Amino acid sequence: MLTRWLKKSRSTFSPDKRQKFAVQTIILTVGLVATQFVWNDQRFFLVGILTILSYFLTVWSLTEDVHGIEWFLLFILPVLFTFSVSLFYFLLPPRMISRVLVTIIFAIGTYAILLVENIYNVAVARSIQLTRAAQSVGFLLTLVVFFLCSNVVYSFRLAFWQNALILTPVAFVLAVQSLWSVILAPKLSKNLITYAVVVAVGIGELSMTLSFWPIVNAAYSLFLTSLYYSLVGIIQHHLLGRLFRSTVREYLSVFLFTFLLALLITTWG
Repeated sequence: MLTRWLKKSRSTFSPDKRQKFAVQTIILTVGLVATQFVWNDQRFFLVGILTILSYFLTVWSLTEDVHGIEWFLLFILPVLFTFSVSLFYFLLPPRMISRVLVTIIFAIGTYAILLVENIYNVAVARSIQLTRAAQSVGFLLTLVVFFLCSNVVYSFRLAFWQNALILTPVAFVLAVQSLWSVILAPKLSKNLITYAVVVAVGIGELSMTLSFWPIVNAAYSLFLTSLYYSLVGIIQHHLLGRLFRSTVREYLSVFLFTFLLALLITTWG
């Protein structure tokens, strides 16, 4: 009798995954807003705490059936999303509408990322119908993370080698996650690591080149993100065996369009 009651009480009071995702989203969103109500010299410390908290909350939310390399790959996007948005929050103009909009986007993005990572977790063991949709959403959110990271880095006005030193490993980690998401293998192959290195090196070299341009933050970030999008997109199609000339032209056209846009909005002289 007591055993039955204990099992019933556990099932009643233990939240399911979606409830965990909602709780995590609320906690992190409140934490993001709280960073605006502390002294400036304490904000970076609070961002670090919030980033670490996002990792442990994600462990709590996704802890079931996580094995091997998933302990690393499933947590890249949730942690970096929290970290990048928290830092970008400081760059916003002091207007309520901007902060409210970013807060809403952060809450929606956090919940969406948790859903995506949960689908990845299940799809490693068996194929499910939602995998392709999750891959598209996950790639979009990865682009958002990289855009915000590059925007924050460039806003510090660091030396060209410092920009590359920071953005190269960020691009590598995100590329590993993006490339793995299309194959969802239980282990990382050498080819996948090599492709991620290629993406990271390309991003690092472009970040150094753009450091000498009189370019604004948004154009800098957009140009780098377009290169990440093009390189990773082409490699993803290659890994899936669906790489055609038309696909390559499509990705290259996006990169060239962004390049021309960056030239037009750059103030020379």
